[in-house]
Amino acid sequence: MIRSQNLNNAFFSSANDGSLEEVLETIGFQNQVATMDQTHSSEIAFADSNISYKCDGIYTNKTKLPLVVKTADCVPLLMESSKGVSATHAGWRGLEKSIFEKSLDIHEISSLKISIGPHARKCCYEVGVEFLKTFNNSVNKVNDKYYLDLTKNIKQFAFENNINLEDTNVCTICNKEYFSYRKNKTIERQFSFIWI
Repeated sequence: MIRSQNLNNAFFSSANDGSLEEVLETIGFQNQVATMDQTHSSEIAFADSNISYKCDGIYTNKTKLPLVVKTADCVPLLMESSKGVSATHAGWRGLEKSIFEKSLDIHEISSLKISIGPHARKCCYEVGVEFLKTFNNSVNKVNDKYYLDLTKNIKQFAFENNINLEDTNVCTICNKEYFSYRKNKTIERQFSFIWI
């Protein structure tokens, strides 16, 4: 398990950390978490209880209510500001629909801190040439193959706005300790948590 050095209460699990229940026990919670029914949308929901919300971004200002995002190649994006905390499931479909920008709307930018968890990286995330239309500045061409950098625009925004950002620098495709849908079509997921 990776503990964020940037955010007060945030963790990223690996395949070795077990089920959601086991990970919750490790961090000291007993199923009292807000989860998401993730559909690669750009929907954002406010969480005020330990239920599952139909969205791909969740936020709260309630204390001791961990937010959970499940991923196997998409970006788990955890954020904290003076307005609260949020967890975002950011795959290419969600990024195309501006889920990152919508997640920013709930935060106070001058106090914002961001942590980027394990996800498919530009070293391994091969995509088709059609991605150049939407993600032109985030696609690298290497030996006639195209690779997508899911977090390039997020990092650029953080740099331009002097936002404190950390990145775990873990690729789920080439690191054997992480689940990857791209690697083997797994239905298993990593879990990322944040709470106040």
